[in-house]
Amino acid sequence: MIPQITIISGPTCCGKTRRAMEEALAENAEIISCDSVQVYRGMDIGSDKAPAEDRAKIPHHLIDVADVSEGFDIARYVELAKEALADICSRGKNIIVAGGSGFYLKSWFAAVADSIQIPAEIKKICADTEKFGGVRALAEALLKLDSNAAESIDMMNPRRVKNALERVMASGKTVAKLREEFESSPCPYGELSRKIIMLDMPDSDLNSKIAARSAGMIERGIIEETRALISAGILKNPSASKSIGYRETIDWISSGERDTAALRDSITAHTIALVKKQRKFLRTQIPFHNH
Repeated sequence: MIPQITIISGPTCCGKTRRAMEEALAENAEIISCDSVQVYRGMDIGSDKAPAEDRAKIPHHLIDVADVSEGFDIARYVELAKEALADICSRGKNIIVAGGSGFYLKSWFAAVADSIQIPAEIKKICADTEKFGGVRALAEALLKLDSNAAESIDMMNPRRVKNALERVMASGKTVAKLREEFESSPCPYGELSRKIIMLDMPDSDLNSKIAARSAGMIERGIIEETRALISAGILKNPSASKSIGYRETIDWISSGERDTAALRDSITAHTIALVKKQRKFLRTQIPFHNH
């Protein structure tokens, strides 16, 4: 049987958490989080996790599944989401997917990570190439193996060039062939029946909510929470330490600043900027219609 998935998304602060609870209670469903920060234990205030009483009423999956000092990527998300999907279906429950983290969300519609395994020796070769020669050396190495790589890769972007070089070396295939195979890959969760709820609101309303939430984070203790996360190793994990709310608080703490209004304003400004990026991603990368 093809499971019915209700996907609730939209930019930050638009009410996804509350709507997910409403839908879950109405549909006898459990919730799978689609948030790249809520996966981390201890990152509670800045990620605005559902309250403990809500999680006691309705099981929430993929929350608090990693330590902040660990890396956590899309491949790991897909692995755990598959397990959660199978678990919920085995108990005859419906499924709500809630959140707005780009590629985590996109994984519910299309392939987002290939299956190519990169041997350690290839990773070392590419890392050394970048270390001693930068993006120019990476690009030269890639073009020796695939003379047409520049047609589909930004050869000035070291991350993209290094990623392409690793995969070309590991697979023996061209960048174009790898892309062709990847784009024809199915959704990692198999065939799904999706109901999509995309939330948003006018900028004036959303910006006011964002400002209020930023102030609320400080009142609820994000500074103290961030100090504890620093002790727990968050600085070893760029994905976690650069997330909105924590990045600004880490900078605020390290600068010796004492004005919490400056921290509030910084979190607010960066969150509003994030909303613009989220809307663009949702508009261009995710198939949806408004409800």
